[in-house]
Order: sequence, then C-alpha cells, then structure tokens
Amino acid sequence: MSHIFLSYSRADRPIAQVIAEALEAEGFSVWWDKVLRAGQTYDEVTENMLRDSAVVVVLWSQTSVKSKWVRAEATLGQRSCEMVPAMIEEADRPIMFELTQTADLIGWNGDRNEARWAEFVADIKRSLDKHTAAETAASAAAAPAVPSAQNDATIETVFWTSIKDGDDPADFEAYLSRYPDGHYAALARNRLVAVQAAGASTPAPKTPEPKPTPKPAAPAPVAEKAIKTEKKKSSSPLPMLIGAVAVLGIGGWFGMQALNPPAPGPGPDVEPPSPPAAASCSVCPKMVDLPGGSFTMGSPASEANRSGNEGPQREVTLRPFSISATEITRQQWQLCADAGACRADPGGDSSEPVTRVSYDDAVAYTTWLSQQGERRYRLPSEAQWEYAARGGTETAYWWGTSFPGKGAVSGGIADTVSLPDNPFGISGMLGNVREWVADCYVNNYSDAPSDGRVVSKSGCQLFVVRGGSWRLGAAEHRAANRARNERSVRDRSVGFRVVAEPAGN
Repeated sequence: MSHIFLSYSRADRPIAQVIAEALEAEGFSVWWDKVLRAGQTYDEVTENMLRDSAVVVVLWSQTSVKSKWVRAEATLGQRSCEMVPAMIEEADRPIMFELTQTADLIGWNGDRNEARWAEFVADIKRSLDKHTAAETAASAAAAPAVPSAQNDATIETVFWTSIKDGDDPADFEAYLSRYPDGHYAALARNRLVAVQAAGASTPAPKTPEPKPTPKPAAPAPVAEKAIKTEKKKSSSPLPMLIGAVAVLGIGGWFGMQALNPPAPGPGPDVEPPSPPAAASCSVCPKMVDLPGGSFTMGSPASEANRSGNEGPQREVTLRPFSISATEITRQQWQLCADAGACRADPGGDSSEPVTRVSYDDAVAYTTWLSQQGERRYRLPSEAQWEYAARGGTETAYWWGTSFPGKGAVSGGIADTVSLPDNPFGISGMLGNVREWVADCYVNNYSDAPSDGRVVSKSGCQLFVVRGGSWRLGAAEHRAANRARNERSVRDRSVGFRVVAEPAGN
C-alpha cells in the first residue's frame, strides 16, 4: 500500500518529481505515473492505486485545473481516502474543491526546511492518522459492504460525468481512445457526431503548408565562440513591395501587414517574406550570430536524470542563424505593450526576463518585432535552442557535469545582466526561466527532422518548453531536458527568447 497517490498534470512533471522525491525523503511511500512499468495499463493501475492509497495529493496549476483526468483522480480520491491539495501555480481551483483547505507551494524550490513544506508534511501526517483511525473503527464495527453506487465511482464514470454535457470533440475522442468498449462508449460516439456536426459550419482555418527551398550548402564549422554583431542588411525592396506602396500608400501598406501578420513558427528551411525595410531597429534585442553546423541532439542512455522523451539521439545539421543574447526582458516586452501589440506586463520595466507569457503571447511579440526592422523574428526551433544552449559542448550542462554550476539560478528570477555567458556568448540558457520554443510537443525524436526545422501540427495545443528555471533542479537544467505546456499557460517561471536569420543572408 502506498501512503500517497500524487495527482498532477503531465505539463507539471518537473515540479511533481521534486515534490515526489521530497515526500519520499520524509519517509512516505509515493505512487505517481512515472513509476508505471512496461506492460501496465494506466487506468487499471491508477484506479487500484487510488483505492489502495491513504492520501491523494493533488497539485493544482493553471494546466491541472483544466485537466479532466486530474479532476477525476481528485474526485475519486476524495471519496475513497483523504485528499491534501497543494497550489503549485496561481490558478482558480475547480469549484467543487474551492472549500477544501489547500497548501501553498507556489514557487517552492525543494527546500525541505522551509516552513510551508513543514506545514504541508504535517497536513499529510494528520490525514494519514485520520485515515488509519477510520479504517480501524470500520474494522472493529464490522461495517457492511460499501454500497454498489459508491463502487461505481470509477475514474471512467467520473471522467464521463465531467464531459457528457460539453461541446469539445477532443473530450469525447479522449474518452473513446481510453475506453473504446466503456460503459458510455455508445453515448460518447453519438455525442461526438453531434458536436462535430454542430461545428462543421465554422471549420478551423488550415495551417498553410511551408514552401520548400533548395537544400542549403553544408554549413561552416562551429566556431569556438560566436561573435556578437550589430550589423544590419542594406535595404533592397522588391518591385512588388514598391508597387504595393505606390497603390496603397505607406499607411495602407502597413495596415495590410497588421491585418495579415506572418504565420508563427516556420522552420529554418522556409524562406519567409521579407518585412518592410527600415534604416535601423532600436527596439530589437541584441543578437548573437551562430555559424551553424552539426551536433548530437538529445541525451545518451547513461546520462543521469535522463527521460525517455530525450531520444533517440541523432545528428542534426543547422544553417546559420541568430539568437537573442538574453531572454526577452521586461523592458523589451514593454515596448511591444506600449505599441498595443502585446498584453501589459504587471511585472514592471526592467532587464529581468519577462514571464507569465503564453506561447501565443510570445508569438505576438515576434510578429510585432518582425515589423520593426529588416529581419524576420520567431521562436527558436527545439533543435536551434539545444544547439545554442550546449555552446559546442556535449556534457549535461554547458559548464560541465555537476549541478549546480555557473549558469544555474535558484531562489528567484535573476536579472539578465548578472548571468554568465556560455561558450557561444549567450546568457540565461539552462537557468533562470524556462523558455518557449516553436515546436509542437511529440514524445520522442523517432521521426524528428535532422535539419533543425520546427515540428508543427495543425491545431497543436501542447508546445515545448526548454531549459531550467529558478524553481527547478538538476534534471531540468540539463541541455537535453524537454517539457511541455498548453499554449495558453502563463507561468511565472516561463519566458522566451527569439531567433532570426543572420544579417546579410
């Protein structure tokens, strides 16, 4: 029997692992889905472990409060054992759990001596004692069997109840994928047909296919350290641009650009349309030009703290590109907010990295930035990010194999000007805040491109975040570590940086 069942969203796995390991260090036995063994069925094992555990610890975050699975586990846990919820992120709890006292672990970084952690552990111990006393009393009284209605409170039933009146086809598809022969399978199929028919009149816009370009020549060898540059390309407007400006006038041309911003996230092999040229870009971040080259992406099986989604390792060859020397700062973001193209940042105007930005917020910034000068900006592809983060090294961290190291940050967000550069002259990589990249999340690299292109899928909702943050530990700071967030999540430990084709290309 496990003392504790840990319920959380997959997007929160890094902090869930920190909490699970800390609970085990306190002497508890903890079950969470990372310990599933090959061949085990998630639903069957999860349901059995929920029923056999004395306490269910639910980690509430902006992602988990929306998860039907976490709600189902919390509901079943509340019925069959004791529940001790904890907030790991600022979020509105599901209304059914609003009255349940909830621990505050927002920003907790693994310090077991912190008062909040001690109170959380004490709450769990009280719940364990309460559960043990209830079991003892029930045994002594030879309590009758649990009514069949309560036995029916399975994860399947709770999950179905939570979606049956909704209008999101993905919920019913998720149910049928998990329970193709379930109790409510026929109802789910009928409901799926109905909601799809209702939405057929307003189909989602299709993502345009990228235009292929000729395969680039072999890139130049990796330099020992990239050279920071402030050079700009000379203006060379195309005849089409001249014609459009002549017909529409300057204001009309820029109005069309605002109404038709470039699609986010093209890969390095897609030649985006050039934005209108400008003499200079005073609002653009300082960029580091990287010469391109080949590197081994992912982690070897022997690397400590490795996860399965970091392989198989493969060689990736990249064209030259430029990447921002630091994470995008609050000062840089504020310029976009002042222009009305980005949402306001309550964190102030400083050289700290901007956080609490969703994937879509970050893309909005790159779209605005691309309209300010001669270059096209976007989020880095996952391969570009890892190449830049490694800085030409092959160890778990750019500074070596030990943690913490020169680039690690703990206790709170650090100012970007205080962080050391890696061998490529880029700061804040593998530390400070996690960073959005342009790729849609996939579970491994089996079908990943070898040329560093962005991995994209129509309608993608889960995007990759990379790098460690001040809230996380050794595992998440590794160059190969990967996590995922829903595109709408705004986390106080997640920011971003940008890439562009180098000046002169």
